[in-house]
Amino acid sequence: MRQYQVTRKMQVTIPKRLADRAGIRPGDSVVFEETRDDAIMIKKAAGSNLKTETVRAAFDKFAKDMTKVRTHLAETEVAINEGLSRHIGPE
Repeated sequence: MRQYQVTRKMQVTIPKRLADRAGIRPGDSVVFEETRDDAIMIKKAAGSNLKTETVRAAFDKFAKDMTKVRTHLAETEVAINEGLSRHIGPE
């Protein structure tokens, strides 16, 4: 079993292999629990990083839809200009 150094600020790096296995990513929250045999268990907190994932998914969807939005805006602009030209008449 490998040992890890605790810093002056009482911080310890979670080994990547274990973080990956537990699904812990940068920005996630973790909880510490004491077990009956005086061990300390570290677990990913429930709902951890949910807001970040929700925002990321919304931005991804928005980015995918931007091409459609730009096309609709351009078509709408043409239609409005044509309508105005008919009502206002030639310049």
